[in-house]
Amino acid sequence: MAIYSPEHRRLIKVFHPQKHDEYSEVLSSLSSFMEKEILPNSSKFDSGELSIKGPRKALLQHGMCQIPFPSEYGGLGLPFSVYANAIELLGTADASIALSVEIHNAVSEGLYRYGNDGQKKEFLPDLLSGKSLASFALTEPASGSDAGTMATVAERKGGEYSISGSKMFITNAGEADLYLVFANTPKGPSCFLVESPNRGMKFGDDLKKLGMRGSRTSEVIFSDCRVPAGNLVGEEGKGADYAKEILHGARIVVAALNVGISQLAYDEALRYAKQRRAFGKSISEFQLIRAKIADMKTEINAGRLLYFYASSIKESGGDFSSEASQAKVFATEMSLRVCDQAIQIYGGYGYTSDELHRHWRDARLLTIGEGTSEVLRMLIAKRELARTP
Repeated sequence: MAIYSPEHRRLIKVFHPQKHDEYSEVLSSLSSFMEKEILPNSSKFDSGELSIKGPRKALLQHGMCQIPFPSEYGGLGLPFSVYANAIELLGTADASIALSVEIHNAVSEGLYRYGNDGQKKEFLPDLLSGKSLASFALTEPASGSDAGTMATVAERKGGEYSISGSKMFITNAGEADLYLVFANTPKGPSCFLVESPNRGMKFGDDLKKLGMRGSRTSEVIFSDCRVPAGNLVGEEGKGADYAKEILHGARIVVAALNVGISQLAYDEALRYAKQRRAFGKSISEFQLIRAKIADMKTEINAGRLLYFYASSIKESGGDFSSEASQAKVFATEMSLRVCDQAIQIYGGYGYTSDELHRHWRDARLLTIGEGTSEVLRMLIAKRELARTP
């Protein structure tokens, strides 16, 4: 199966007409790696038969996360939309690895935007090259969308900060080398780099999940976790603002990930509809099946265009918060519809086959993570009302 299709090439040409050959070459190379090393083992990652650690590291070393960062830190300096498209391809190959990489690179973007020169020189090259793995630690057991109620605290003690509290539903927990941790200080929520191992940090058991089973998710517990004062990212009290801005970009990427999941479910349903016969003919000849195929394909393309559009605004330096949220809300909810219709086309085999209903299980998380659909609808409305005189 060719993950990077003529459709993708056409879209890159539309958004980047001057550089489409160069960008397509990068995406094609990544796609070839995914097709050989990741896609064939995706069901084994889901079942726990194989770990994603090796393929994830190899993918990072292949340049996946270098795409949107400047060359001074080992990046390729390409547009954000090219990176988002790469995540879509990875979502098709394996959603668990795509989620893990998305979180990893969200930390890289936060560090690039808000870290000082020393922090960027110390940490970014290893993050972009795959030598180290990152984790984003914001959500708490009693604080998700309402980050203002965050209970984790960081107290300045001489040349160090002492962090205490816990974070919940943390992707890459226990595997990451670097954690971007949000904690309250006297000036308000702040942001810290915590390197692992650290004797003041420990991890809960892996959480049992409906989907995204290949990626590790657990609680992270901080107890007098000491970090140098120089590990404060940006300014004290600005952490909530940093988190919001990081998440705006991450929502574009999550939208792309869901388009990738949807594309795989659609491709599999389309092949099955052509092969399955009922009443003497292929079920793809029945009008109701054709209506499903038409709707699925239309929605996938709409989701793809939305995340490309949001990416283009981000690249131009404009306020893309509403468009990023629109892309995420639409793509995540669209993905559930497409995966559900794929199950319906397969019938009983869709309900009993882990290989197919895995796509729906993976997609289900992402109407919750990185901002629930309900919260993002409020954000979209707020932004649009503010834009209108």
